[in-house]
Amino acid sequence: MSPKAPRRADAAFTSTEKLMQTFRMPRELVTFLKSEATQGGRDLTAFVVRHLDGLRTWFGLPAAATTLLDADRKALGLERYEYLLHLLFQRSLELREKGPGFDAPDAGGRKRR
Repeated sequence: MSPKAPRRADAAFTSTEKLMQTFRMPRELVTFLKSEATQGGRDLTAFVVRHLDGLRTWFGLPAAATTLLDADRKALGLERYEYLLHLLFQRSLELREKGPGFDAPDAGGRKRR
């Protein structure tokens, strides 16, 4: 048995190892990302890493929810990106019917009617 076995990509822990990666992006996209990062009080790297890791981990939802979502995605035959577009579209249909913020909690912490 070797003293250092290779790690599986889906290991139960997150590595602290950081890699440098370079991407070419349109200027408009970089401007948008910087603006969004600044509005959220983050530097650009933290902003991009947060969003990409959210995509990877289903945004930290509990395993029961991610299992259902992934099963639905596979049943629809969609890649993750296309599935997220599908979810947003479905939400837009609900908003058209019920109006923006229909399920937002009111000041007392209850959902609006």
